[in-house]
Amino acid sequence: MCAYTLTPVEVSEIIDRAKGSSGLSVRVLAGRAHVAASTITRIRAGTLAPTLPLVERLVDAAGFELQLELRRSGTPRTPRLGDLADAWSRPKGHLRLDWTRWRAFLDALALHPDRVPDAIYVPPPPAGAKVVDALLAAVAEKLADDAGLPTPIWCVAAPSLDQPYEPPVARRVPGRTVPPQLARRGLLIDVESLWRDRSDEGE
Repeated sequence: MCAYTLTPVEVSEIIDRAKGSSGLSVRVLAGRAHVAASTITRIRAGTLAPTLPLVERLVDAAGFELQLELRRSGTPRTPRLGDLADAWSRPKGHLRLDWTRWRAFLDALALHPDRVPDAIYVPPPPAGAKVVDALLAAVAEKLADDAGLPTPIWCVAAPSLDQPYEPPVARRVPGRTVPPQLARRGLLIDVESLWRDRSDEGE
């Protein structure tokens, strides 16, 4: 058997991501969850270890669902798209995707297409940034379309962006194609930035 525990730091990250992805203020989130705003502040600071029902209530109030997984110790888990929910940073206030992690994940799926269903059908956790939430859904849709699979249900509720997101200038190449699954959500990221051209391999 294995036990599932969350440290105060992990809980604070879950609440931070749910709040960031929802766009709600602490006061509004607290009102929806029927808790004091100071309770959320203490959880986010890691000074209060909440009960699991309270974490579920806060995540639900932010518009998400908390999912826990029970696995036998030492059993490997198939990588999932949700593993990329934290593959970003915000240095100096500007969103920066961890392109290496995104491409490595997609390269692995290209080599093992049988793993695509396991990778895309489990809803990802909130990323804490709407651009990343939208990208997770768009990539899931493209992977499903490419494999001839149904679109994951969780993608329906994923956000589209009010303002288009373009990657840094260094990654923009004129004439490259933006996949329709990304374009529909306001993500102006060309296919070559994320997916390797397999025809170039071995040359």
